[in-house]
Amino acid sequence: MDLAAETSADVLSPAAGTVVFVGVVVDRPVLTIRHENGVLSSFEPVTSSLQTGQRVEPGMEVGVVAGAGHCRSGCLHWGTRLNGVYVDPLDFVLDRRPSVLLPLTAG
Repeated sequence: MDLAAETSADVLSPAAGTVVFVGVVVDRPVLTIRHENGVLSSFEPVTSSLQTGQRVEPGMEVGVVAGAGHCRSGCLHWGTRLNGVYVDPLDFVLDRRPSVLLPLTAG
């Protein structure tokens, strides 16, 4: 998922976890966090001063957007994997159950 983001914007951890990768992949800086539910979150292009093995908490600043990345204008790519399979990050931040309309009650 690509999110609009300005260069140098703070990147916050979506959940508690442990940093498992901080480095460069191809030509972009990447940060990966393993969360307690087994999900991996990867962010790029993100520069970070965190170290592999470091613990992060929800909402903690984990880095900054390093530049335009693969988008024309600034963006942050957030990828999530569960058991090695890419899954939609929105599943972890939105209630995606169907809406149910209920009748009005008199009263």
